[in-house]
Amino acid sequence: MVLIDASTRWSHECLLSTRNHAFTKIIAQVIKLRAHNPEHQIQSIRMDNAAKFSSKALNDYYLALGIQVQHSIPYVHTQNGLAESLIKRIKLIARPLLQNCNLPTSCWGHAVLHTADLIQLCPTAYHVLSPFQLVRGNMPNISHLRKFGYAVYVPISLPKCSSMGPHRKFGIYVGYQSPSFIKYLEPLTRDLFTARYADCIFNDDHFSALGGYFKYQKECQEINWNAHGIFSSDPRILETEQQVQKIINLQHITNNLPGAFTDYKNVTKSSYPARNAPERVEVTIKTNQLPLLKKKG
Repeated sequence: MVLIDASTRWSHECLLSTRNHAFTKIIAQVIKLRAHNPEHQIQSIRMDNAAKFSSKALNDYYLALGIQVQHSIPYVHTQNGLAESLIKRIKLIARPLLQNCNLPTSCWGHAVLHTADLIQLCPTAYHVLSPFQLVRGNMPNISHLRKFGYAVYVPISLPKCSSMGPHRKFGIYVGYQSPSFIKYLEPLTRDLFTARYADCIFNDDHFSALGGYFKYQKECQEINWNAHGIFSSDPRILETEQQVQKIINLQHITNNLPGAFTDYKNVTKSSYPARNAPERVEVTIKTNQLPLLKKKG
């Protein structure tokens, strides 16, 4: 279901499992708009002649709020062209999002909602500013945007996290709730969760698929004593291992440096003094010129 404002082109999209949920979704959105914009009242609502939009209870609710209801002629979609054009635009953008990642077509709902959020950040043909800026009054923040379907490593909550186990789990990025919170799918269960953006690590080179294989979830049947380290899905552990390996290589080079100066035949002393070295002063003492000391008594 799509709701769009004719003046600012601000829109609200929601997925309906059944048509009976349309009544509650519309009422909730009208209450939200009246609470956020008390100085701007809703004057009229234009809808099609679907049964979910022409119920008597819904018309009585609009009449109590002083909202004029306009129903378009059946099968004449041009009378509701503002909403129809938005639906077409969402389809044109959501389709490539699914085709460029490894998610199945059944995830079209996540692509549609993510596309609707992206449209709010773009200027329209009627306004130089974006709908987000016209409604909120400030510039939108786009630093949190990532490609749809990217692999993301999300921290595991403390009750499910152990000291020696992995501290992150694998997820699939499917959008955001706000600049501080992202939405991701659990690949094995296909459940939708949220996480804080600052705690997540994105893999910009990998588009994961649902039902993927995870090595850290495979139980170890035998102990491998020749293993170099414990595998983990956290990329920071790999970076730490690389830094440790660099330190070991530098230590190895340092230990081999003194052996290069043991062959003194190949070492030549420069006749030019160092530029910052202090000047040396030679002091000579002759023992025959010192006075003799005699003991008293």
